Amino acid sequence: MDDRSAEGFSIGVLAARTGLTPAVLRTWDNRFGFPAGGRSATGHRRYSDDDVEQVRRVIEVRDTGVPLRLAIDAVTQGVEGGDATSVHAALAARFPDLRPQRLGRHPLLAVSHAVEDESLARADRPVVLGAFQEGHRYEQSRHRWEELARTASWAAVVADFDEQLPADPTARPARCQLPADSPLRREWSVATLSPSHAAVVSAWEVPAAPGAEPVFEAVISTHRPAVVVAARVLCDAARRAGARPPAEVERLVDAAAAGPATAAVDADRMWLRTLARLDRRG
Repeated sequence: MDDRSAEGFSIGVLAARTGLTPAVLRTWDNRFGFPAGGRSATGHRRYSDDDVEQVRRVIEVRDTGVPLRLAIDAVTQGVEGGDATSVHAALAARFPDLRPQRLGRHPLLAVSHAVEDESLARADRPVVLGAFQEGHRYEQSRHRWEELARTASWAAVVADFDEQLPADPTARPARCQLPADSPLRREWSVATLSPSHAAVVSAWEVPAAPGAEPVFEAVISTHRPAVVVAARVLCDAARRAGARPPAEVERLVDAAAAGPATAAVDADRMWLRTLARLDRRG
């Protein structure tokens, strides 16, 4: 804990400026070590304007449906520093204007397939990344992802794999095992990134009663900076599982961060793909 001098302010002022109560802030501190604040020369806890901003950002992220622990991690770790472990929390922290929508499995599958189809149609050597929660869910889309990987610069999927389909970080696409405590185990993500195109679907499964239809809080975007953040989180998860992305992948992601915005006509084409899939199902 750093010493920020006695010129800071009390927890009561922090509470007033963030709309929380001192009791809530003390609970957050006891459970999560946040907000950390500093100590005065006499040992009293003091806070700064930076603490106010961080608490406000945590509230914004939490209010999108992200669990408090992940919201705090996303804000305090810095979502572009390679430490974020949740795509959804990273996007919520960095891009609060990406408001989530609650979707069932079928519309979420339609938009995910539309993102994948657009990536295949463009054939411009993208990086394609996915989070599938469990290995059997990836198995259902394995044929699609093997085709995506065939023409991609690199493709990887992260999930809780099993004996039926074991993890293999050297496969194509790389199959990367998530640790037991990874928040990505309940997330559904597809991110595709190339010099000419970018898109991301990110969702987390809302807890539901046993047997109930799954519901997801999802964000869908062609905003290139958001796709870059998602890609970095997924690439880091793959690396931690033993995958070795080729050097061109890092160069592509870095270059894409400064690349052009997705053209409106390209975004429109992807949404029309989604509508066509939904219409066929209807």
